[in-house]
Amino acid sequence: MSATTTHRQDAEAATGAGFTAKSQILAFVEFLLLGGWLGAMCFFSFAVAPSAFAVLPSRHLAGQMVASTITKVEWLGLIIGFLLLLMQFLKTRKSKLNIALLAGMLAATAGLRFWVSPTMNKLRDKMGGIIDEVSPTDPLRVQFNDLHQYSVTLMSLAILCGLALMFFTVRSWFRQVTR
Repeated sequence: MSATTTHRQDAEAATGAGFTAKSQILAFVEFLLLGGWLGAMCFFSFAVAPSAFAVLPSRHLAGQMVASTITKVEWLGLIIGFLLLLMQFLKTRKSKLNIALLAGMLAATAGLRFWVSPTMNKLRDKMGGIIDEVSPTDPLRVQFNDLHQYSVTLMSLAILCGLALMFFTVRSWFRQVTR
């Protein structure tokens, strides 16, 4: 009797029988959204921005392309972040850690979208658009460089929170399946 029960429990755990179709669909959507957001941030940070400055004929053009692209990544993050937050609150088993990590991602992205990026764009305009022609000691250039560091820090924070969120999300699915 116990051997039959053990084999059935092993089979149910292996097939995810404790994980309903609705749960599987929600898990897939959650993973797809989080993976898309995290992937967009990583692709921007490690491929788009460095490539723009390496390939385009001027740093000015590269800066314009990067500014345009980061705007799209920020809006994508805000939309996906809101959807993921909504999904967190719809779950029957809420994870405070996952909500905190998601809130960290959203806060970092909102900081970029509504503070850092617009301020950098205004400073770029005040400097005449071509930053490399402005002295590195010019107060506007110093402020721009400082904001660029904030931008890198906030994007890095969002990526780290996203990686941790992905880990804990997948871990929670495995725990749910093996119950």
